[in-house]
Amino acid sequence: MGSKIVGSKRDEVNSLNIEDIAIGDTFAINRTFTKEDVDNFAAISGDFSPLHVDPEYAKGTEFGECIVHGMLLASLFSNLVGMKIPGKSALYLAQELAFRKPVFIDEELSVKAKVTAKKSVTSTIVLATEIRNSEGKVVVSGTAKVKIRDSVPVSENITEEAIGPATQKGKRVAVISGGSRGIGGAISRKLADANYHCVILYHSNANQARLTLQDIEKKGGSASAIKVDISNNAEINELCNTLERDFGQVAVLVNAAIGDLDQIPAIELTWDNFIYYFDTQLKGVMSLSQKLHPLMCANGKGAIVNILSQVVNNTPPPGMAHYVTAKYALLGLSKALASEWAKDNIRINMVSPGLARTELTQHYNEKIFRMEEIKTPLGRLVEMEEIAESIAYLVSDNANFISGTNLYLTGGQDMP
Repeated sequence: MGSKIVGSKRDEVNSLNIEDIAIGDTFAINRTFTKEDVDNFAAISGDFSPLHVDPEYAKGTEFGECIVHGMLLASLFSNLVGMKIPGKSALYLAQELAFRKPVFIDEELSVKAKVTAKKSVTSTIVLATEIRNSEGKVVVSGTAKVKIRDSVPVSENITEEAIGPATQKGKRVAVISGGSRGIGGAISRKLADANYHCVILYHSNANQARLTLQDIEKKGGSASAIKVDISNNAEINELCNTLERDFGQVAVLVNAAIGDLDQIPAIELTWDNFIYYFDTQLKGVMSLSQKLHPLMCANGKGAIVNILSQVVNNTPPPGMAHYVTAKYALLGLSKALASEWAKDNIRINMVSPGLARTELTQHYNEKIFRMEEIKTPLGRLVEMEEIAESIAYLVSDNANFISGTNLYLTGGQDMP
């Protein structure tokens, strides 16, 4: 697209997609804050510091007059993101700021955001943001991370009625929990490419499930989606009754549901924090595996893949004791099932990826991703498609003699 400089009016709102944006694109606005603007912001924010609103007080300071609130200046970046780059589809993820010089009331400002990075897989962009005064000096600088939301309107919930009475001829059934987005979405698309009928289990985001179905169908694949809480036994029973009724058998189960990632210092953790992960990572996996076991036996064989993490072989990250504990428990469960169900010709394997750019990690500071790349012998992060490729191999007939294995996708960081 090349570089572009644009102004801003209230009635001019861009609607850019990730494909519309190129590294180097630049957007700019000009703005002057009046005393009325500062007083209004003080009333909204509750920040009536005399440095901003009391001329007599400010006159006796090192500044000599009132200065504009720092957060009011930061709102100019929200203007650029919400109106221009990308516009109405924007979702602010992060903003780092450095306030370099004071800005005075009625001082003319120029505000700029330049695209420095673009990640199509997560629909995120990184912006270098700055504000300059009338002398051309930088008064505020920083870095922003912005997600570009899908502009397709939310559809009605997809329910179990979306499942047809039978799969397309010659296609085996693969069930993917958390299969609508992120790594789970990549797995669903990959298995559909491998001629499976994919039953996508999602928890709440019906729109994303519908978009994943559309992606699969556009490529000639076969898929359906069911809304289900995998930690709810009643919903799991209803799901499996539907699968048995409509398909009769299942060949593959991929447990990719993970829940939210939150960091909490160990000293602040409660047992409820652990239960949250145990319900998804352990209870949900066990319930699905148990209920689908007869449908895999009806298929003559089965393959289950559980998504772990490199934390089960390395120094755990701080603030993640609840998550790490659940992953270790899932490691033990996976090995136990692999041993016990081998007699039923059901293989259970695990995949432990390193840090990847996904919807769950899109809010991370770019420094975290760069540091991880430096630590990785192959010099980069694992891609979601590579995780999906590995799982597609583990459930295929080419891996018929592999069971109880944990495959590390860490670019050489882990060599157990």
